[in-house]
Amino acid sequence: MVIGGAEDRTGDCALLRVFAERSGGTGARIALITTASGAPDALFAEYSAVFRRYGVPDVRELRLPNRDQGDGERTLTGLARATGVFFTGGDQSRLGPLAGSRANLLLRDRLAAGPLVVAGTSAGATALGQEMILGDDAADQPRTGPGLGLLPQAVVDMHFTQRQRLPRLVTAVRQRPSLLGIGIDEGTAILVCRRRFEVLGTGTVTTVEAGGKRPDVRVRVSRAGGFFDLERRRPLR
Repeated sequence: MVIGGAEDRTGDCALLRVFAERSGGTGARIALITTASGAPDALFAEYSAVFRRYGVPDVRELRLPNRDQGDGERTLTGLARATGVFFTGGDQSRLGPLAGSRANLLLRDRLAAGPLVVAGTSAGATALGQEMILGDDAADQPRTGPGLGLLPQAVVDMHFTQRQRLPRLVTAVRQRPSLLGIGIDEGTAILVCRRRFEVLGTGTVTTVEAGGKRPDVRVRVSRAGGFFDLERRRPLR
């Protein structure tokens, strides 16, 4: 579940409620990874309160400030028992050291094997892709680096329409034309299952695909309730 940021955390919390329910509801065990945040205590308190409001009895924080923590046995144990893993927002460059870590590989294996829900919002969203944009808004040469690869063959951008990031995402796709660009508005998410996604929330999702000849790209916009085939790279309805 990839969230474009600024999701509701005080009202009906619709997107977070979907994550909590899919993680198991009253039987869920959520690992909240606050690595990207500069204020992890405050974010942990805020998110754990929302998840507990929707019946989740077990919410534990993983800060993972460095690669050693990402490779540690305690971290692996926490992730192995989790039914849901949530990456908060902040600065996605702080998540860079986790790319390729034992924690990262465990999450990839668990997603491939079966019942696990992984979500990220804002910085945590862009980190889920194969490549992540590292926070520079320069449209002509955005900085990128390896992502966690939990959403393979994709590069994700967030706060998309609100911060006018289409030029940045187009450039990122032109730099890595094998990747599908996915730009997600605030208050909006994609729910990925079986190599397709459904759009949830209040905004739109923009996909950017490299064309047959540089610098051509194909841009499509999907609204809430729409589905997109990640294999064929086209809307389903």
